Amino acid sequence: ARTATGAVKGSPGKYYGYIVTTALSAAAITLYDDASAASGTVIDVIPASAAAGTRGLLSAPVPCANGMYASFGGTGTVLFIYT
Repeated sequence: ARTATGAVKGSPGKYYGYIVTTALSAAAITLYDDASAASGTVIDVIPASAAAGTRGLLSAPVPCANGMYASFGGTGTVLFIYT
């Protein structure tokens, strides 16, 4: 689980979704197809103020060619699901 901006996965993989484990502040979280920076293709955006227990599970995984990097606009904790 992540609580701040940083790499989720530093190599290629598949993204399956997320679960918010601590409520988010009034700022969104953006997940990018990038191993080390908040740039590149946007994979997902978790809405601001998402409550604990909010799930964003995908019906099919999204391939990430470079890795996964989360950019937190505020506070909260998110469990990213990936392989």
